[in-house]
Amino acid sequence: MKALRAAALATILACGPRPPDPLPRIVGASPQGEGVPTTTSAEVRFDAPVDGNGLTDGRLLVLASAEVLHAAVTAVESDTGAADLQGAAAVDATVVDGGTRVLLRPRAPLRGWTGYAIVLSSRVRAADGRPMLDPDGRRRTFVASFGTGAPEGPPPTPALTEVLADAATPEAGGEYVEVANLGASPLDIGGFRLAKRTASGALVSCEVTPPPGAVLAPGAVALVAGGAYDGRYALPAGVPVMTCGATALLGGIANDRAPDLVLSDPGGHVLATFGAGGGPVCPAAAEKIDPAGADEPGNIACTDGSPGVLP
Repeated sequence: MKALRAAALATILACGPRPPDPLPRIVGASPQGEGVPTTTSAEVRFDAPVDGNGLTDGRLLVLASAEVLHAAVTAVESDTGAADLQGAAAVDATVVDGGTRVLLRPRAPLRGWTGYAIVLSSRVRAADGRPMLDPDGRRRTFVASFGTGAPEGPPPTPALTEVLADAATPEAGGEYVEVANLGASPLDIGGFRLAKRTASGALVSCEVTPPPGAVLAPGAVALVAGGAYDGRYALPAGVPVMTCGATALLGGIANDRAPDLVLSDPGGHVLATFGAGGGPVCPAAAEKIDPAGADEPGNIACTDGSPGVLP
């Protein structure tokens, strides 16, 4: 009798529902470690096809500098996502290899000697709708970090080419600084700082914030304006407007003396200047005659302004 009951139980178990398959997981991410080339693409790998919704538009997956890691984690777990995260690297994200890998290709070289983090939301799902767990089998934000080494290849060359300090009223809506990339590789100036020298000689700066994904190709131009910029200029197609200052650019650029401006990278290295050697006090715009020429008075002229257009 016991043998019959055991056989019956075995038959029931064999014919009953199979236990569910283990939930899919993140396998890992790369690159890792320090000294990573600045042109390297990043990736996240999965053991099952992933649902790409939210991954390719930057909402649930972001590559960000380590200095904004906390904000990146908060953003990918929020309803709005990380698409507008300040400090995020401009990347093109694609789902490849049948959905088992997401590749993040930077649109411009990453900053040298900088820490970065790949941040993936806990809300990501497999293509069949199941939750995607982290490598430890937990449903939580996945973070993988690495550090870049020395910049590679021909460097981008930012230049401050034009300044409009004395704009028509309201001045905060029209002041701008023109930035050009005169180098041979793309330039991402997110996180750079623009500074003005005050009458006392002190530098007052603000962080440059580009629109999401904005990168300056070789030869391209951008405007940097205050948060109150009113869009009054008819800019050429493709010229982005970046902000620096909550309202007026740098809190307002003085009209009664020549502008003296400095552009620095996030590490504090000065990359470009305008008016460091002096220059004219202009009734409208001050513009470099030769954008790639020396920053000296003889290379700066007063003009009506040509925002977004190099001489």
